[in-house]
Amino acid sequence: MSNPMIVVENMSFAYGKDNILNDVNLIIESQEYVGIIGANGAGKSTLMKLLLGQLAPTSGTVTVNTNSIGYVPQVGFHAMNNFPANVEEIVMTGLYSEIGMFHFPKKEHKQMVKETLEMVGMSEYRKRMLSELSGGQQQRVLIARALIQNPELLILDEPLTGIDKEAGELLYQLLAKLNQECGITIVMVTHNMEQVARFTGKFYHVSNGNVHLDKSSVLCDEVLLDKMMKSKPKRYNTKTYKTKKVEIPEKEAPYDASYKGKKAELSASEVLVDTADSLMGTGMKNAGYKQDAEEHIGEKEITSEVGGDF
Repeated sequence: MSNPMIVVENMSFAYGKDNILNDVNLIIESQEYVGIIGANGAGKSTLMKLLLGQLAPTSGTVTVNTNSIGYVPQVGFHAMNNFPANVEEIVMTGLYSEIGMFHFPKKEHKQMVKETLEMVGMSEYRKRMLSELSGGQQQRVLIARALIQNPELLILDEPLTGIDKEAGELLYQLLAKLNQECGITIVMVTHNMEQVARFTGKFYHVSNGNVHLDKSSVLCDEVLLDKMMKSKPKRYNTKTYKTKKVEIPEKEAPYDASYKGKKAELSASEVLVDTADSLMGTGMKNAGYKQDAEEHIGEKEITSEVGGDF
């Protein structure tokens, strides 16, 4: 690449006596997708304002080789919940410099809004109020507003603030698509190192007033492993295994208390022995007790045959 979009040379910036950035040097080529990471208060947003021309460096130079810039600021979504406008109207505000104050949008302006909303996947929500959308959807609307004038450079300041991981993943994919298919140079400030390393071409690290190209983080093992898993198809083991048939024993039929079949007839001596055994324990089955019981039953039977009382 020989046509850099942004060149920063020996740039420093201070608020009064407080130095924020010191001797910064960086180059962002045209059609690159670049991330800028760092802790809160490190100076990331200050760097963004310098790139946008909202602040002037204390020393050094900041050169941006285009006037076509789209900007998505860091916005708290709670402040947007009561905003009295729908999606279509929000995106249309990106054309006010072209439409003019106190003028109504023309047919071609409405067509531009429609096409831009289709680009970010929000065309079906064009009549929805902004307060009815999720955080990820609201962020897409703000990106559409920044894209409405077909910028060559898109700058985003913490676009993932307040949205969940799944919505953030979709947003990263959208930005990658805009970079690859539309050729838009993208510079994004964020604190999510893992996702930046996956989707951006390179990223700069802001720390203690210094800005340096962070090469080690891009080459971390976790990111490389994740990229390999996504780029190569999974190979599954096609070996088949024979399963051993397990014989399950048949369950014993439950006891049927309502059984009314023919019961085995027991002699009087057997009934008495079994009854005594159940009352006094198995020890009553000794030979002596059994003999006494049988003699007693024999006496009963004799008396019954004679017909008299015993």
